[in-house]
Amino acid sequence: MERRFANTVGRADAPVFLIREMIHWGGSQNGVLEKFDLSLGTYNLSELFGRLCKNLEQPDAAIRTALEIPGMGLSYASKLLRFLRPDKYGALDGQIREHLIETSDFPKIYDGITNNMVNGFVKFTQLLSDLKEELQRRDIARPGSASETLQWRNADIEMAIFQQALERKIQRAAERRIERRASRA
Repeated sequence: MERRFANTVGRADAPVFLIREMIHWGGSQNGVLEKFDLSLGTYNLSELFGRLCKNLEQPDAAIRTALEIPGMGLSYASKLLRFLRPDKYGALDGQIREHLIETSDFPKIYDGITNNMVNGFVKFTQLLSDLKEELQRRDIARPGSASETLQWRNADIEMAIFQQALERKIQRAAERRIERRASRA
């Protein structure tokens, strides 16, 4: 999907089919696809997507514009940016937010409060960039890179954080099962 989204930057038409595919890829929680589809005739998606593409260099303007797309909360708006510019952005979904709050000083982000979502996403993007710089400074190769030309991207680091969050969640669930069995014995 990354390559197909990259081919849409700067084009006059909005990639409705790709946005729908991205929403499916993300699981379409909370009726995101239905909200997106039902609103298609009520706004100019091509104009909005054009503005989004022009704002891709500034994380705050990019996420603010992506949040204007009907049906898009922080998770899906950031997924859209992640597919458009995986070098610069990662998807900030609920799993990652919960993990970062539990394991660091990352602030709580309140859905529906635009400025809070924008500020949280900008902080997340900076965190990814800082981690990327640290990996490169330590000369840690990107997994699967056969040559030195494949550099870390923010999306790669976001996927690693997501995997870490998932493994931590699985581990906690296993610990709870063990505790329940021990308490019954």
